[in-house]
Amino acid sequence: MTIRETAKAIDTFFFKPQPVNSVALMRILLGVVLFIHWFTIWSHLEIFWGPEGIVSLQTSWERTADFRINIFAFLPDDPRTSQLLALLHLGGVIGMIFGFFTRTSIAIAFFTLVSFHSRNHFILNSADVIMRNMLFFLFFTHSNDLYSLDAWIRRARGVQTPKERAPWALRLIQIQFCVIYIATVMYKMKGAYWAEGTAIYYATRLDEFVRIAVPLLNYMFVIKMLTWSTLIVEFALGTFVWIKELRYWILLAGVGLHLGIEVTMNIPLFEWIMIVSMMCMVDSYDLEKISVWIREKVRAFVLSIRFRETDLVKTR
Repeated sequence: MTIRETAKAIDTFFFKPQPVNSVALMRILLGVVLFIHWFTIWSHLEIFWGPEGIVSLQTSWERTADFRINIFAFLPDDPRTSQLLALLHLGGVIGMIFGFFTRTSIAIAFFTLVSFHSRNHFILNSADVIMRNMLFFLFFTHSNDLYSLDAWIRRARGVQTPKERAPWALRLIQIQFCVIYIATVMYKMKGAYWAEGTAIYYATRLDEFVRIAVPLLNYMFVIKMLTWSTLIVEFALGTFVWIKELRYWILLAGVGLHLGIEVTMNIPLFEWIMIVSMMCMVDSYDLEKISVWIREKVRAFVLSIRFRETDLVKTR
């Protein structure tokens, strides 16, 4: 492949217009996860983010990097500050779900979420990092072109919205998604437990994380098969998921992996945020076909009801 052909392929990959179904649906699902997450924020405001909480504002500054996005630093160190930011975050999340002032809502959700993270980073897990990363990239997409109040308002005003957009922001989300899984496998292979197949044995013996004790996990053969299968699925999610013929099988395996972890282990929201992130790898053209099929079925169902009502009236 020549340099010109390579450049053309890269340009096509990032900028050839395509439907926005995947990012629009991802916006809604990510918003739902953030809405659920909001209740965990609200129920722990005083403990984790209040002036009398476990971490003071001064400590949070001393124990973090030189620069962090933190709205708390510009507002009084008062209980009402955390309440205000929590309510602003909720407003952004709701606007994001319904697609109302979508980009503004995503920006509000992002800056308030990052501020909570900066105010107390000691309680964060990987789900928190992924949530804010996906929010950041989602801001640059045209996710408001579909399944949104913004799109409905534009149609009502007679404003035409392009059916296809350059997917460069979606590509960044997809690359981030793959990097997560590739880095995960590389990190796991640094030690011996994953390579020898015993990692799940130790993970399922951490009482504070175990949700349901599964008797099958007492057998070493099962543990080794699950440990190695996890590595295979995660590696495939970071690499072979780009192969269209394999994509949906790999995504299905990924959903099964994360649902299995969700059932057996208590890692708040991590599995759900990863399942939602998989939406970025679903082809928008396939989602468009599904959308058309659903609309046709609904239309046929509505027409059948009308015909039945008409027949009933004639019979009377």
